[in-house]
Amino acid sequence: MLIIRSRSYAEKKLLYGKWYHDFKDIGLRTDQYNDRYRLNQSAKQRPITEFIDRAHSLCRREQGPINGVEMFCADGFYSNYPAGKDSTEMYGVDIDNDSLTKARLITKLLGHSDRITFENCDVFKLSGEYDFGICAGGLYHMENPQHLLKLLTTKIRSALVIQTVYSLANTSNDYSETPAPHFTWGCRFSYSYLQRMVKDAGWKVIDKSTNEVLGNVRLEDRGSAYLLCVPMKRCKTR
Repeated sequence: MLIIRSRSYAEKKLLYGKWYHDFKDIGLRTDQYNDRYRLNQSAKQRPITEFIDRAHSLCRREQGPINGVEMFCADGFYSNYPAGKDSTEMYGVDIDNDSLTKARLITKLLGHSDRITFENCDVFKLSGEYDFGICAGGLYHMENPQHLLKLLTTKIRSALVIQTVYSLANTSNDYSETPAPHFTWGCRFSYSYLQRMVKDAGWKVIDKSTNEVLGNVRLEDRGSAYLLCVPMKRCKTR
């Protein structure tokens, strides 16, 4: 675990404040907002990081480092996880400047600033191409998640890791609702609809799992799905 010395007052105030993730498993303990965040990270972290490891192994490295992108990166937890691997560069995007400030600070403290860049960016305006992508937690915040999934087939060369909430209250094959129940924004869908949406967007799911995020009380918000995907166009060229 890192020992923090010689940091500015502003950095220490931020570091010892409240965080979305606890970074202890990758080198530095941070205090989370409340037990809801702790419970949800406990459910999500292992399946996401296992799929990130596998996505990384699927990348075809020809020259230079493997590069990845994390959409909806928040405080940069999942950007920092693969950055610990040799020859890996990450690009994290979000539209919340406070979260990005935290992401840059924790990345600096973990010694990954030379390998990770964070930017305030709309995911629909994502530039460049990447070997792999991480889309954890963003799809259910959107009204048009399939549009993003289709766009990512032009941005991600080898593998995409998806994590999203899905509804345990409505398990119909064709269930999709916008806005999400009890909200004025976002969407909810069943697990079956999610898989079909991903396939229709141009992705092949090569592995998947589910569990429950126990910090979310309502059944509409409690299912958590994990998908490891490769572009169908890649499968056709094999």
